[in-house]
Amino acid sequence: MIKELLRSVGIGCLLAGGILYTVSNIPQVTEESLKKELTATQKELEVVKKELAISQTLTSEEQPDNQSKPDVKPVDQQKRASEKDIETTVITKKIAVQSGSSSADLSSTLERAHLISDATKFDAYMKENGYAGKIQIGTFELRSDMSFEEIANVLTK
Repeated sequence: MIKELLRSVGIGCLLAGGILYTVSNIPQVTEESLKKELTATQKELEVVKKELAISQTLTSEEQPDNQSKPDVKPVDQQKRASEKDIETTVITKKIAVQSGSSSADLSSTLERAHLISDATKFDAYMKENGYAGKIQIGTFELRSDMSFEEIANVLTK
């Protein structure tokens, strides 16, 4: 009888200890952590808004204006001139390559930075020419007017 009672008390103590341990390790949500998360989300939202504005500007320039008459040529000429300016604008950006980055990851990053037009083609180029396994860690300055070969040489030096 006493043996069973002591065994029950022991099991109860173990269960209570386990429950207390589990409850004490539940992460506490504090006001400070919520403020940090809110700030990070707001910064990300601002970046997305800027990208959306750029995208909408480029899209509205590409779509024909339904209200304008087809015989109005100065608008078309201005549109072509602005498209040429967009195409000839050279973008220079610093790209950070971290340990463990694959050729596909890097290609996607370069496409998002508008340094290359097609991540799939660049990734295929890197693999076909043996550059994919030679990518170096560091920060590299790249321009949008560079060829695949030039970008690959910079990233593998």
